Amino acid sequence: MSLDQTRELLSGALDGHQGAKGELLERVRPRVVLWVASRMSPALRAKIEPEDLAQEILLAVHKSWGGFRGTNERSFFAWLFRIAENRIRDQVDHFGARKRQAVPLLSFSQTSPSTRAARAELVIRIQDALQHLSDDYRKVIQLVRLEERPVAEVAELMDRSPNAVRVLYCRALKAMRSRMIEKEAEAR
Repeated sequence: MSLDQTRELLSGALDGHQGAKGELLERVRPRVVLWVASRMSPALRAKIEPEDLAQEILLAVHKSWGGFRGTNERSFFAWLFRIAENRIRDQVDHFGARKRQAVPLLSFSQTSPSTRAARAELVIRIQDALQHLSDDYRKVIQLVRLEERPVAEVAELMDRSPNAVRVLYCRALKAMRSRMIEKEAEAR
């Protein structure tokens, strides 16, 4: 999803346009799934799938929409990822207590089973590629692509120049693409 599309959908959702909020959440779903997967420990992943946790996060965002006070995509993503962090922490606590049973999660999507399966397969391939990247590559992809932070902010967070961040990001994407192509060739 492009930044302009995010802005348009967010603006529409804030203005109360019918369906804009649902479309916005559906469009950010793959990004949320990848972000969640990059934050989950193997122990938590054994208990709950990243897709299911992302679904729970999107439901919480939907229910909490009235509490969103931002006006732009940057504040939206900061708010969304804060909710996501809290939900991951809640899940760690939940499964750590070992007293409760997992509750089936609701689905926002009305996509077909084949579309859902193709999307899930792609997410798995991307997760695998992300896991095999160096920490710097993984972090720059998370900050630039998933959290949509400006390059200047990422440079400050990573203690690098903006040009160094751009180069690092390009190299990270190239390494990720190579890993995905390699895994696809092995599967054939």
